[in-house]
Amino acid sequence: MVSAERDVEPPGRAARTSPARVVVGLLIAVIIIAGSWFVGGRQGFDQVGRGGINRVLLPKVGEAAPDLVALEAGDKVVTLSQFRGQPVWLNFWGSWCPPCRSEMPEMQAAYERLQPQGLVLMAVSLDESVDDAVSYAKLNGATYEVAADPYRKGTAAYPIANFPTHILIDREGIVRDIVLAELNEEQFVERAAAILGPDGTS
Repeated sequence: MVSAERDVEPPGRAARTSPARVVVGLLIAVIIIAGSWFVGGRQGFDQVGRGGINRVLLPKVGEAAPDLVALEAGDKVVTLSQFRGQPVWLNFWGSWCPPCRSEMPEMQAAYERLQPQGLVLMAVSLDESVDDAVSYAKLNGATYEVAADPYRKGTAAYPIANFPTHILIDREGIVRDIVLAELNEEQFVERAAAILGPDGTS
């Protein structure tokens, strides 16, 4: 009987991968990753964490700030327009947001320095109840205006995607600055000059 002979790998010996195949695989992976970064950058993904996409949707610097409606403690209605004639620092935050919690003491300290100059600090929490927002703010000694819009119905003109978001509005209701980042006390005071003026006047 004639039997056909076959080459058989000895037991326990793994098949070898050629160096050329490894190099080709790595090149393909690099091309895919580079392509993803290129496409993502064109779509604004490179701005994630810096508010790039969010900034495009917000009211523009130099434009009138749209009105908004939110609720304070006891479901009392508060609007942005009721502060017309005063410089307003509008802050969008949430007690569920770590950077927002981190900057709250800094914001309070800055507010204590700026409030005598006429500044209104209106902090509107999104995606949580009024009770939760007010309770957290009170627990942390916040004395500025604290409100909430749990379902974003009254703040639709402000499509917030970055937390915290700060919008500085002058006495005429014009947006003068937008900050999409956590701030410390000195940064708050420096930025407020856009609506107060360096000498505390608008």
